[in-house]
Amino acid sequence: MSMHLAAPTLAHVAPSQDDCVTLQLSQLPDILTVQVPDSSDFAANWSVYAILGGDPEEPEWQGEEVDTGAWDDAEDEMEKLTGIELQVPKEALRPYLNREVELRYKFADESSMEPYSQALKLRVES
Repeated sequence: MSMHLAAPTLAHVAPSQDDCVTLQLSQLPDILTVQVPDSSDFAANWSVYAILGGDPEEPEWQGEEVDTGAWDDAEDEMEKLTGIELQVPKEALRPYLNREVELRYKFADESSMEPYSQALKLRVES
């Protein structure tokens, strides 16, 4: 379910002029850090993970889930986190060598809605 969530951004990778970011596998660290833009469109009790592939409903690869909030004992409720970062291992990008792949983040919650973000196109080169 697409909710007009902003596309992810990449830490330590300059934004591109067009709609596609070129990644040089040989120059990447072992883990690519994906940043989830802060938004009021998701709740503190969800989790989020990175996905690769053209179909967000059936991703070709999905990363580990990260909580979008943390329990605040003083407030006795969940507090939404900001600056959420997800990890994509370099090995997960290797199958896409010399072609483009769509990177998104996707949420999981108890309602099974699972909204996902706009895509960031990656061009994976050696």
